[in-house]
Amino acid sequence: MTLNWKNEGENMKGQKTITGFGAVSALALFVVGACGGSGTADIAGDADLRTIPDDPSAVSYTLGSKLANLSGQDSTDFDDGLVAFSSNEGPADGLGPVFNGQSCGQCHFQGAIGGAGNDLALTRVTRIGGIVDGKYSDLEHLGGPVIQSRSNREFDPMFPHGREFVPSEAKFVSLRITTPLFGLGLIEAIPESEIVARSQRKFGDGVAGTVNWVTHPVTGKKEVGRFGWKSQISTIEVFASDAYVNEMGITVPIFQDEQKPQGHPIAPGADSVGEPEDAEDVELFISFMKFLAPPTRSPLSIVAQQGEKLFGTTGCANCHAPQYKTGVNANPALNQKDVNLYSDLLVHRMGSMLADGIIQESAQGDQFRTAPLWGLSKRRLLLHDGRATTVDAAVSYHSGEASIAAGRYFSASESDRSAIREFLKSL
Repeated sequence: MTLNWKNEGENMKGQKTITGFGAVSALALFVVGACGGSGTADIAGDADLRTIPDDPSAVSYTLGSKLANLSGQDSTDFDDGLVAFSSNEGPADGLGPVFNGQSCGQCHFQGAIGGAGNDLALTRVTRIGGIVDGKYSDLEHLGGPVIQSRSNREFDPMFPHGREFVPSEAKFVSLRITTPLFGLGLIEAIPESEIVARSQRKFGDGVAGTVNWVTHPVTGKKEVGRFGWKSQISTIEVFASDAYVNEMGITVPIFQDEQKPQGHPIAPGADSVGEPEDAEDVELFISFMKFLAPPTRSPLSIVAQQGEKLFGTTGCANCHAPQYKTGVNANPALNQKDVNLYSDLLVHRMGSMLADGIIQESAQGDQFRTAPLWGLSKRRLLLHDGRATTVDAAVSYHSGEASIAAGRYFSASESDRSAIREFLKSL
C-alpha cells in the first residue's frame, strides 16, 4: 500500500481548533502544562528565552541582495551567479533526459530570486522511498529518490523518454516545496561544534533534537547536516550539485551519473553531452548562494516585543533557536557574524501528522529539520509540503517533540497568540 502523506491546501485562517485527530488527542495533554490567563507556563529544563533587540546599526538588507563587505571578486561572482541561477537550460546544456525545472530561479523566487517556491504545481517535487529486501530504499531502480515530472520530449516529440511517474512499489511518497536560500553562506559558516553543543542541551517538554550526521559524497567523511528539509546535506557545494543533477538532470563534477528515466537505461543518442555536463555554472550557483544576504527583521512594535518573549515562554524557541554565530572566517562577510535564523538546524521527531516515511542519512521518517523562520513574512507556503498557509495551520500539525509547545500556543489567550503572530510577521 502506498502511504501518501500529503494534505493539500490546509488553511486554518487563525481558527482556534486544531485540525486532525492526532492534534485534537494531544490537546488534552497540552492543557495540563498550561497556565490560565496568558496560556503560558514555566518550561522545565534549559529553556531558550533569548530575545534579540533591534539594532539600528546593523546592516539592513533588501531581500535578494548580496552580503556586505564582499571583496570585488566575490561581488562579481555573486552577480554572475545570479544571472546563471536565473537562466534557462536546454538539452544542449545537458538538461534532462528527465527534469523538474529549466533553471534554479524557476523554483526559487518567492520575494526575490533565491526565495522559496510559492506554486504547488511548479515548485513542489515528489520524493519516494520503499522497502526492498526488508530495508529502506530510495528506489533508484524505479526512478527514485526524486521523481522528475518533465522530460526532453517537450523539445522533441520523438524523444524516447517521457516524464516519470510515482511507481506502485513506492511505499512512501512525500511532496517537498523548495526552501529559501537567503543567508545560506552564514548558515554554512556556523561551526559544527555549536550545532553539536545545541543538540546536547537538556530542554524540557520532551525536546531532543539530534544532529543528522551525513556522509560527504567526495571525502566520505561524516559532517553535520544543515541544509534541506531533513538537514540531509552539509555544504552549499553539495546542496547546489545535488539540485542540479536531481532537479535539472545536469551532471556535475561530484555527481557524474545521469538520472535514469524511471530507472531505465538512457536510450542511445538521448544524451549527447559528455559527463560532467557542467562545471562552471554550478560554481556560480555556489557563489550566489554563499553570498546571498539573509532576510532583515523589521523593527519590533511593542506588541511584537511581547510576542517575542511569548515565543520563548511557550517553548517555540527551544527548537526555533533565535541565534547562532559564525566562527572565525577568512572572508570578512562571514567572519563572526550573528545568524538570527530561528532554527537549531537539528532534526526532531514531529509526530504522525508530518511524518513522510522518507529516510535521509540518519534522519528517520518522522524527523525534520527545524525550519529557519527568518524571512517567514515573505513566504506563502509553510511546512515541507506547503500544506499550510497560516501560522496557526502550521502549528496545528506540530506534534511529537513539539506537542507541548503547540499546546501552550493554542491554549493561550487570543491576544497572546496575536502577539506571537505579530512577532513572526517581523521576520
